[in-house]
Amino acid sequence: MNPLELAAATMAAIALWRIRRKGALQRRIAELERQLSELRRRVSLAEPSISPEPEPARAQSVSPPGAGSAAAPPPVFEPPPPAARPAEPPPSPPRPPAVRIDWERWLGVRGAAVLGGVVLALAGVYFFKYSIEHGLIPPWLRVVTGTLLGVGCIAAAEWKARARYEAAANGLIGGGIVVLYSAFWAARSLYGLVGSELALVAMISVTATCTALAYRHASLVIALIGLIGGFLTPLLLSTGQDRPIALFSYILLLDAGLLFIAQRRGWPLLALLSLVGTLVYQALWIGSRMQAGQLLLAIGVLAIFAVAYAYALRGLPTAGRRQWLVTQAGGALFPFVFALYLAGRSDLGEHFYPVALLLALLSGSAAWLARAQQRAWLGLGAACGSTAVFAVWLIGRHLDAALAWEAAALCFLLAGVFHVFAELDRRPAGRAGPAPAAMVTSLGLQALLIAAAARSADADLWPWLCGWLLLAGLSFRHGTFPRRGALQVAAAALLAAGLWQFAWWHQGEPGAPSFATHCAVLIAVAVVAQVSALRRREATGKRWSERAGATFAVLASISLAASPSFYDAPLLPPLSAALLGFLAALSATRIPSGRWLFAAMLSTALVHSAWTFAQATPEAPEAALALAGQAVSLLLFASFPFAALARFRTERWAWYAAALAAPAWFPSLKVLYEASFGAQTIGLLPVLLGALALGSAWQAKRRRDAADPLLKSNLAWFLAVAFGFATLAIPLQLEKEWITIGWALEGLAVTLLWRRLDHPGLKYLGLALFAGVTLRLVANEAVLGYYPRPSWRVFNWLFYTYLVPTAAMIWSVRVLNAHEISRARPWERRVYAGGRPLGAAGVGLAAIAVIFVWLNLAIADWFASGATLRVSFERMPARDLTTSLVWALYALALLAAGVRASSRGLRWVSLGLMMVAVAKVFLHDLGELDDLYRVGSLLGLAVSLITISLLYQRFVVREATPGDT
Repeated sequence: MNPLELAAATMAAIALWRIRRKGALQRRIAELERQLSELRRRVSLAEPSISPEPEPARAQSVSPPGAGSAAAPPPVFEPPPPAARPAEPPPSPPRPPAVRIDWERWLGVRGAAVLGGVVLALAGVYFFKYSIEHGLIPPWLRVVTGTLLGVGCIAAAEWKARARYEAAANGLIGGGIVVLYSAFWAARSLYGLVGSELALVAMISVTATCTALAYRHASLVIALIGLIGGFLTPLLLSTGQDRPIALFSYILLLDAGLLFIAQRRGWPLLALLSLVGTLVYQALWIGSRMQAGQLLLAIGVLAIFAVAYAYALRGLPTAGRRQWLVTQAGGALFPFVFALYLAGRSDLGEHFYPVALLLALLSGSAAWLARAQQRAWLGLGAACGSTAVFAVWLIGRHLDAALAWEAAALCFLLAGVFHVFAELDRRPAGRAGPAPAAMVTSLGLQALLIAAAARSADADLWPWLCGWLLLAGLSFRHGTFPRRGALQVAAAALLAAGLWQFAWWHQGEPGAPSFATHCAVLIAVAVVAQVSALRRREATGKRWSERAGATFAVLASISLAASPSFYDAPLLPPLSAALLGFLAALSATRIPSGRWLFAAMLSTALVHSAWTFAQATPEAPEAALALAGQAVSLLLFASFPFAALARFRTERWAWYAAALAAPAWFPSLKVLYEASFGAQTIGLLPVLLGALALGSAWQAKRRRDAADPLLKSNLAWFLAVAFGFATLAIPLQLEKEWITIGWALEGLAVTLLWRRLDHPGLKYLGLALFAGVTLRLVANEAVLGYYPRPSWRVFNWLFYTYLVPTAAMIWSVRVLNAHEISRARPWERRVYAGGRPLGAAGVGLAAIAVIFVWLNLAIADWFASGATLRVSFERMPARDLTTSLVWALYALALLAAGVRASSRGLRWVSLGLMMVAVAKVFLHDLGELDDLYRVGSLLGLAVSLITISLLYQRFVVREATPGDT
């Protein structure tokens, strides 16, 4: 099939589709008319009928007898009125009549007219084909005849048929247009009678005529014929030469006319098909014909058409906008697909600025159209497209210094395009405004520049830093608008991440900055962030700026520890970390935010500790300087809430930071103290830190009112830290078992403090300490090797190592048992739903276990031999008998304690231990004991069981009450 036959078949399909659409419209009009008639009928039935009211009956007077000559008529009996009938249900609405299609009108008028035009076009095509095959008519005469026939069809439709037969006239015009296209194509391509320029002018004239007629008569069929003919013209008259300027100039003029008609007549299909035709030509030329030297031409073509479509679709009416969505999206966003293709072609050059200029134009037109049409998703799509194009361009490229400067400047330009529209429309952030697009480009391009800096070894820090700062500046500016303050924090975090990764990947490379330069840059940027926050005037924006400054300072401080040169530098890393932590603390004070102060304290302490532990053997002078510097940092954060009491009075986390500053720095200070002064007086360090905590508690009590709700919390935290350091000083100065004793005493001190202050954190701290004590005494095998076996039995170092913690636990049990339930917080109600002091029960069980272990160790020590204490499971009758008797006596003691304290739990523990003793006797002892050992074992067990039975009968069963616990 040749091109003319294909065009004719296409026209026929379009005509049939148009007929079908008109038929659907006719059916819809008929249905609407039927519904209107039905509504009128229902309204008339609903109106009540107006009838005259019956005249009320006159009252008949009854004359007394003898009053007058005429006898009074007898009274007339009137039956009671009939009972009211129930209201009849309204009649059901009649079934709507079936839709009737006027087939005669549909086929005889519209169908015949359109099919007539199609048949006329086919007749012209086949006539030319027949004349060509048989040589009946000379070529020039064929062209003239076709031209006259096409013009005649158009003239007949306009002058004769239009007045009475509009559908037939449109069909004639369509057929005449097809014949004219065929004639001019044949004159150029088949016969060579005219040149390409004249044929092109002729076909443009036909397209213009068709477009004008379609607009004049509001005929979509004529417009579609003109569209197809117009877009087929370059293909029909193609000479194989590459002339893109002429080609796209023609298509631009064609699009202008088609878009004008489509917008004026409300034909979104015409605009969509025009866009599809344009994109097809752009794809064919860019994908197959464009050379490397034509990159700027391709960029100009894409930009011009994008701007043209944005301008043409800027003023769509509010009603019916949804039908234009595909055309708007395609015209504004599909050119980014071509930009992706251009950015991915390495043969088009190494520079990014041609594609970046295209992106700037595409982004500007899309953002402008989004603002004009109130369709923010167009701007967001353009922002995502620009970011994706830059990411594709970066793939496989290692940028030198010049390209790095170029990339940084162009990224700022692209982000600035969207930021301009954010400046023009400062509505609250959301999907309905330009804010998302500006956020995507500023943050996305900043992240891509960070990734590019990590992969490019030939560029130094300064172009990347400049780009990061410029993009962060846009984010900071945008973050001052309503509800967009978090954008500043994100930009600050990305900036800190960029500086860290550059130091990580490029340390030691030629041109890379030294660690001192890196620290100077971090501190300088942190100071700039502080100054920027100070210059803010609006309250909300100022708070977010301060958060951004604190974010950068904290992350920059942490990033120091990730640098490879961090561990080799002498004192610069801890000093830099201290300065950055101080800047973060200043921001936290101005917000005010206790959480940020806590983050600043913790990050500084972690960096200091990392540097200290990284030094294998710090020399004494350097260690002393580091010790002094870290001590100053500790004092700074411990006193910050007191110095800014007006701002931090109600900030809990600020006081947590002040209380925990000393424990956070203690591991690092311990190493530096020992390196500077030796380990002989190391116990002095926790004593000094505990004194600092006591002084802080005294200051908190002095400077806060008694009714201040945070006074109790402050005292609890500071005193807990003080007690902790006091008990820590013992194992540091001493060793081994004193650690366990210190923890137990600290647990008791914290529990007593909880009884005084009623802070739940103190209770759980005490429980945690007792758990650690229990593990060290019950599950710590190293206890056996602390010392050689003492000469004293029972009353030796094992005695106080186990019984002092036990005494502390028993005392704590009494305190917990008295107050634990009554002081339970609402969030603890589920834990204490059964009404039992679970903390006291746990500590009591721990004390029982510790005493049980000590009894067994004392027995093992009594019967052991050798220089060290060793637990042996070998059969030894005397030891096994003693163990069974001690277990039974311990069970009796627990039973007595349970009876005295009315504690069901203790009684159950005693029974359990007694059953274990019974099992040991029968399963272990009887098989190994002989003679009096067996008798003694059984006798002791029997006495214990009988004693337990008597005690239960005397004190438990007879006097048990429901209140026993």
